[in-house]
Amino acid sequence: MVSTQPGRASTVPGFTNRQLLVVLGALIIGVLLAALDTSIVTTALPTIAGELNGFSSYAWVGTAYIVTSTIATPLLGKLSDLYGRRALFQTTIGIFLAGSVLCAMAHSMNQLILFRGIQGIGGGGIQALAFAILGDILPPRERGRYIGFFTAAFAVAAVAGPLVGGFMIERWSWPWIFLLNVPLCLIAGTGTHFALRLPFSHRHARLDYLGAALLTGGLGSLMVALARGQDGWTSPPILALFGAAAALLVAFVLQEQRAAEPMIPLRLFGIRIVTICCVLGALIGTTAYGASAFLPLYFQDALFVKPTNSGLRMIPVMFGVTAASFYAGRRIARTGRYRIYPIVGIGLSIIGLYVLTGIDGATPYSRLLVPMALVGIASGAAFTTTSIAVQNAADLRDLGVATATLMFFRSLGGSIGLAVYGTVLNATVNHELPKRLPAGAVAPGTSVDTLIRDPRQIQALPPPTRTAVVDSIAQGVSTIFWVALGVTIVAFVFALLLPEIELRAMAGLSEVLTEGG
Repeated sequence: MVSTQPGRASTVPGFTNRQLLVVLGALIIGVLLAALDTSIVTTALPTIAGELNGFSSYAWVGTAYIVTSTIATPLLGKLSDLYGRRALFQTTIGIFLAGSVLCAMAHSMNQLILFRGIQGIGGGGIQALAFAILGDILPPRERGRYIGFFTAAFAVAAVAGPLVGGFMIERWSWPWIFLLNVPLCLIAGTGTHFALRLPFSHRHARLDYLGAALLTGGLGSLMVALARGQDGWTSPPILALFGAAAALLVAFVLQEQRAAEPMIPLRLFGIRIVTICCVLGALIGTTAYGASAFLPLYFQDALFVKPTNSGLRMIPVMFGVTAASFYAGRRIARTGRYRIYPIVGIGLSIIGLYVLTGIDGATPYSRLLVPMALVGIASGAAFTTTSIAVQNAADLRDLGVATATLMFFRSLGGSIGLAVYGTVLNATVNHELPKRLPAGAVAPGTSVDTLIRDPRQIQALPPPTRTAVVDSIAQGVSTIFWVALGVTIVAFVFALLLPEIELRAMAGLSEVLTEGG
């Protein structure tokens, strides 16, 4: 019999506690794999961009990963609803492995961006399917107790990633940060092969290939337009890309209305909780995946902190994420109430972001500890709550695609955030640096990429030139946080609108099997 008592995990019939632990362990390893790669790359990216002479493409290394994971997530969620999650979960690990090897072989920023896109398909699938499987085997009321462990995997990755990545950058070379994924992929793939043997009723349906193509084209056009906007927002190529993005996305919505098995069922947005949670995910994603990604750049290029220490300085953010996720998840499991946590978490984040807008080239790290933790609290509280709320509100037949759609909007917010914040950074630096440079410091027409490369090269510049570069970068990061502050205030308004309904007491797969029987 399935247990529904608070404090005990309710799983599908015949699913033992030992099986539950094995499955959770396998899923956490997969999530840790994807998260570890992100934290390592973020820490090492200033050095990589310097060696490959690609500061202006800095944001695109992260954007490419998030864009492809964004596009792949809803498609993989739909496939998992139709054909089961185990094989797809293993496939995404294989794609991630292939992308990692290719990244290690990259000889230019363009190649690295392309191969990071391949990695993103696997990484996005790993995370989306892990949470969908969690919805299969645990009811919403109990799910909060375990989501914290997945968040802890992100925290471990945030701590271990900078240590390992910084060590590799300083002692060996940056390709090793990608080759490290090979043994981890093999371990995760082997573990999931034996652990994820769940009963599943297959549904045969024609996939929405046209919808997938339209969404891919629309999002791709939008991201390129956003990333290249610093060259002129009103230039004909940029306007053409925005026009193509709008046309393709409108066509995607029309296609989803008539598709037999839409990639993103529009009926999901008839549920108010799902709609508000998706908006919240997108808005908070711009800060969690976008604005925060530029702090390591500030630490390394403005404060001249080594890659290892730069990553370690991100611990306050992950502490906030983990603490908020564990606290909110366990309180939700105990009380069944969830609405208050994103409201409080986002409110605290607004305070933290306001403090971070005061960053300059001489800001002591001690002043950033508390605001960074406050920024992390919003992500932990909002992501935990919205995951539980969406899986509880959606129909059981849509569990996979509903989970994937929520993560799709989080990733969409992150990818737009990275592109916009990268544009803000480049535009600010290009505007500020010429004004701050002393007369005759550089030859006329010298590009930003010439001055802003490896942090060691910046530190070796003559003092007046170095100060101009450092202050310009700090001003760019400060501007990013001003934009993030405005976005987070809008998120707070949506958090106030989030409805609250009773959480179900049965696991998703348990109810499907019961209905089928």
